[in-house]
Amino acid sequence: MKKSLFLIGVCYVGLASAETIIPIQAQTNLNVTIYNDNRALVKDERKVTLTQGVNELAFQGVSANMIPQSAILSGNGLITKEQNFNFDLLNQESLLQKSVGQSVHTEYIDPNGKITNGVATLLAYNNGRPVLKIGNKIETNYPGRIIFDKVPANLRAEPTLVVSADSGKEITEPVQLDYLTNGLSWNADYVARLDANENQMSLNGFVTLTNHSGTDYNNANLQLVAGNVNMVREERVLYDAAPRMMKAMAVNGAVMEAENLSDFYIYTVPHKTTLLSNQTKQVALLSGNEIGVKKTYELDNAFSVYTDEIKKAKPHIYLTFKNTQENKLGMPLPKGVIRLYKEDAKGRTQFVGEDRITHTAGGETVRLKMGEAFNLTTDMKRTSYNKISDKITNAGFEITLKNGGDTPATVDIKQSFPNGFKLIEQSIEGEKLTSNQVKWQVQIPAKDETKFTYKVRWGN
Repeated sequence: MKKSLFLIGVCYVGLASAETIIPIQAQTNLNVTIYNDNRALVKDERKVTLTQGVNELAFQGVSANMIPQSAILSGNGLITKEQNFNFDLLNQESLLQKSVGQSVHTEYIDPNGKITNGVATLLAYNNGRPVLKIGNKIETNYPGRIIFDKVPANLRAEPTLVVSADSGKEITEPVQLDYLTNGLSWNADYVARLDANENQMSLNGFVTLTNHSGTDYNNANLQLVAGNVNMVREERVLYDAAPRMMKAMAVNGAVMEAENLSDFYIYTVPHKTTLLSNQTKQVALLSGNEIGVKKTYELDNAFSVYTDEIKKAKPHIYLTFKNTQENKLGMPLPKGVIRLYKEDAKGRTQFVGEDRITHTAGGETVRLKMGEAFNLTTDMKRTSYNKISDKITNAGFEITLKNGGDTPATVDIKQSFPNGFKLIEQSIEGEKLTSNQVKWQVQIPAKDETKFTYKVRWGN
């Protein structure tokens, strides 16, 4: 069976002769600011030699996901006349598609090694197969090579922004190209380690950077903006980078500084970094030790006052800590996932839960849901139900809390009632949180149970 092999011979012709190529090697400084919502601001400074008059400047190696209408070129006395973003990249598919109707060279090597060269016209290219006219015949399954002696003028080897700029004089100096791009994102991840008594923890935060923009960012000054900046959604993405992702764990001990940026926070990576195309990288965000935490067991509206069925529920475990300097933290925490770990009796680290936090300013309290308490169970039953009138109802309830663990526990039970409720009796004094919610704190000895009762009236 004969197999087709398409090898492409290229030479770079067809570009405008007056075009000045500005390669990535001309870069003198690079600043990248990444936002939460898969977008970044790139400030690319390159050294350029300008002639007096109009210059066609071709900036190679820009982001393939650039938003072209956001691009701004600034320099000493430069006036931008026109700019074109060329993202139709050179590859076998695009070269064949753009060469339809053109003459190409053919080369076939038979099984005996004899080489036959020829000239053909590329009539069509569909479904991965070229259609060639060779002499007076049409060939749909040519078994040899197709050779191109030029690159179509509208194809580029890499994403390129061509800017037509007017310079008042001949000069060599840096110019700066600023633009927004999609395909760059970051998110925060945290690792917390609880001590044996679960009243202190260490916390380390990392920023995960992901680059799907279609280009490399070498030796860049990197900043990250935390907060929900309003962005208009694009109708389409200009370029879809390869889906496979290389991972590079580059954790640096220096943590980032945070500062206000309007109503947002901006974090500065304390060292220059390189973020390659299709790469994920981690850098250190923050670190804290001996942070005070409080663990609570809570039941929130686990029961209904309208049913006489026995209801069972398990309290949820919550961990809270204050994000303050007094608590050895006190810096803005970007949204992300906090994963909790603790050593078991043999000193082995075990995973004990995770939760997601929103953007949290300094001074606020962080509340994490760890899961359900294994050793604690709660049963509730309705002990009485009397209709005093068409509008007024009295009901009594008994709640039994059991603790199968080796240590005492306290459970916060929050219960909502119909509007206009009133507690008539309660064996444990509750705290009214809102106009229709009460909280009871119930202590349960180890290997024991606690019962408490209350009666409630609602209606007018």
